[in-house]
Amino acid sequence: MIEVNGRSVDWEEGMTVEKLLEQMNYTFPKIVVRVNGIVIEKKYWSDYQIPNKSAVEAHHLIAGG
Repeated sequence: MIEVNGRSVDWEEGMTVEKLLEQMNYTFPKIVVRVNGIVIEKKYWSDYQIPNKSAVEAHHLIAGG
């Protein structure tokens, strides 16, 4: 089990950031992802495996003025 933005989500062996975002239907063009407080750069999303019992934060960025 992992926590994503405060919600419990089932964890799967080999779950990457990319797979998690697809599963959660996070399709925003600009997203910042932190796993256990560490920012994961987008270029690593397909390779970075999320450890079980992790706290994940995924926030989309929007411009405002």
